[in-house]
Amino acid sequence: MAVIIFDLDGTLIDTGSIAVEAYRLVLSEFAYKPEEFPSEETMLKTFGLPDTEIWNTLLPKHTLEEQMIGFERAGERIDDEIRKRDILLPHARDVVHELHDRGYTLTTASNCGTSYLDAVMSSQGIGHLFDRPVCLESVHGTRKSDILRALISRYGEGEALFMIGDRYTDRDAALEVNIPFIGCDFGFGDTTELTGAVHLVKDLLGLLEYFA
Repeated sequence: MAVIIFDLDGTLIDTGSIAVEAYRLVLSEFAYKPEEFPSEETMLKTFGLPDTEIWNTLLPKHTLEEQMIGFERAGERIDDEIRKRDILLPHARDVVHELHDRGYTLTTASNCGTSYLDAVMSSQGIGHLFDRPVCLESVHGTRKSDILRALISRYGEGEALFMIGDRYTDRDAALEVNIPFIGCDFGFGDTTELTGAVHLVKDLLGLLEYFA
């Protein structure tokens, strides 16, 4: 059976409100006034990007060291809130259970850090369905394609792997390593970011039809 690789934010989960709240608190700690904050749309558009790119957007006038302080402060707040809330997108729990029951191997490829990944997998009732989920930090990578290469090495060149995601970073990573990309046309990206997908789904139930 195929290996189905899931992005997290905008694909399986939505931590948008949690993250925006944490970002605003951190910006306040850096003495930004509310009128100086990036718009909520700008903040949400950073979802799915590597952490360095997120904080370069949020704190563009600050040093890398200061940006990483912001990242750590926000990350602690976000991880704590994830453990308190149901952040799964509609149908996510049922879909991953059904795909697992059908015999598919499920894993992850997220640009997040290990603490964030652990918070999601340990709190949402789906972690046991995933085979050794990984993220950018856990493979010591800089781009999502680094995660996919690690997964190809894990499962073997001859195994059928599929990348499921909502952003151009998911698409580009899949194209770079030559595996099919299925676009989630309901996440943080727009339709133009999903050009080149072998299939588009309007909600997660569409994956049950594709992987029938």
